[in-house]
Amino acid sequence: MLLDQNFLEIYSVAGGFPIGLVNMGLTVLPNLIFLVISLIILIHESTAGCSFPQHNAENEKLEAQIQPLLGKRYTATDENYRYEIGICRDAVDVSEISDTNNKHIGVLQIKIVDGKPVFKQSISVGKYSNAALTKGTGWILLQYFDGDPYGSHCNRENRQARIMIICDEEVSIGSETVNIFEENNNKTEDCYYLFEMASSVVCPVKPVVTFGLSLGSILVIVFVCVVFLYLALGIAYQRFMLGAKGMEQIPNYSFWQDFGNLQSDGCNLVCRSGGSPAKPTYKGLGDDQLQEEDDRDDHLLPM
Repeated sequence: MLLDQNFLEIYSVAGGFPIGLVNMGLTVLPNLIFLVISLIILIHESTAGCSFPQHNAENEKLEAQIQPLLGKRYTATDENYRYEIGICRDAVDVSEISDTNNKHIGVLQIKIVDGKPVFKQSISVGKYSNAALTKGTGWILLQYFDGDPYGSHCNRENRQARIMIICDEEVSIGSETVNIFEENNNKTEDCYYLFEMASSVVCPVKPVVTFGLSLGSILVIVFVCVVFLYLALGIAYQRFMLGAKGMEQIPNYSFWQDFGNLQSDGCNLVCRSGGSPAKPTYKGLGDDQLQEEDDRDDHLLPM
């Protein structure tokens, strides 16, 4: 009876499921939903990326080129301020900013007091929700607009940040650093904060060098191969099939032995010119007869 009572308390069935499991599901389900929503928001914020109001096909190529840098955060400091920089993401967590409505801050200027940053005195330098990309030879310029307005100078226009990413093949991806170059605010308009970053991602792709052979080189290689095969196969045939020894193993040895003489004869025939041998002059009939008579009288002379 006691066993039945414990069974009813622990494993009482409601709709075919134990009550303990139902209560557990009612407790875990809201937490699970909250976790999923938070994860979706976090993923959305980390992959939101820059917004380019004047986006075109060229901007898409540039954004793809700096893809390894997107979503990263960097820090730059000077004597009075610390700058938190996000590449197409929030420079700092929104919870650290006093004004929670000030979102999409790409560059945040934080005042340093007694060596510590004071977020309550932070200023938005530019937002990645209004960005632009410009390309040059060996550099890409990322600009953030719609920062907090100046108080008294630069005609009280909104601040803007310019991040100059220059080519440096020795800086590997992930080891980049950002430096504050200058704050150009001595103008009546178009003031900006200039930052500099060296990275290898903006370096132009070097063309693949291919070594091609000219027609003359190919003909020389073919000729050398043919000569090698002629000698190798000819020597093998002469030695193993005909039993030749020494120099006689060279294929067509007699031809190559006379090859120089044949060249000399050909050169003599084509290049040299010489007169024909002198022919005897024509003798008249009387001369022949006189010469024969002289010959016949030789035996009459006294000895």
